[in-house]
Amino acid sequence: MRNILSVLCIALLLNSCKKGSDDETAPAPDDTQVSSVPTSFSQKVALEIFTGAGQAQSTDGFVKEKDIITAYPSQSIPVRIHYSDAMEIPYYATMETTFNNGTPPTFPSAMINRIPSLGYTILNRTQWMSNFLAAKAKTPYCGLAIKTSVSGTTATIEVHAGFKSGQTGAHNLTVMLTEDDVKGSGAMYDQRNSYNTNAGHLYYNAGDPIVNFSHSSTLRKMLSVNLGDAISEAVYVQGGEYVKIYTVNISAYKAADLSVVAFINKTGTTASAHEIMNAQKVKLGSNQDWD
Repeated sequence: MRNILSVLCIALLLNSCKKGSDDETAPAPDDTQVSSVPTSFSQKVALEIFTGAGQAQSTDGFVKEKDIITAYPSQSIPVRIHYSDAMEIPYYATMETTFNNGTPPTFPSAMINRIPSLGYTILNRTQWMSNFLAAKAKTPYCGLAIKTSVSGTTATIEVHAGFKSGQTGAHNLTVMLTEDDVKGSGAMYDQRNSYNTNAGHLYYNAGDPIVNFSHSSTLRKMLSVNLGDAISEAVYVQGGEYVKIYTVNISAYKAADLSVVAFINKTGTTASAHEIMNAQKVKLGSNQDWD
């Protein structure tokens, strides 16, 4: 009997040690907390850029985009919305229908926090910098924080929208997944380039098309509905907070190159009556508190 008890004790001890070892090697759950809604926010600017692998002048748009990001890296959030190539998603059609003012977008063109200029929300590339500067100079009444985690092929994104003062009108939360270094073979990925023979241009002698081109800030998937999920008016007060959690299968993408872009957008009934009030971006797998 004593021998049997000894064997049982040893077995229980070994099992206990094994369990402890497994606990030590398993990843700890992310218990990072988003802080309380602050009393002020920094202004970020979303650049929703219409582009496409087959649109030959888009390479000059990439130069204008780079100029803004280089000068204002902490305030600029680019999202490239593709048309007529392997990277197009239905969001393009929604944006064209909602914001075209009767004229389809040219390529490249962009919306800068969806603020209209000269009656148009979709702007040609000569207008991007000046309208970016005007947008970033605003004092925002709202901001965002984002928590993200990845388990296998499933990503969980927790987005917080916070307010510092009472507001009127409908506000939505728009959340999307973007990917850097998107590549593929053939005309649906190779970037046409009108500036291949323009000496001094960034894409001079790069080829036309540019084979194996690396597409960055590529819009891959909408997590919210296209024009955003409605934010309850009850939180349009000092310290008010709206939180929404999204889950998405990321098996079709390279997880290391994914980012989450989120923004609070005020909606209207005409193309020039919308506006992105503030935006936020974070690498998937990381967190971004209010700033």
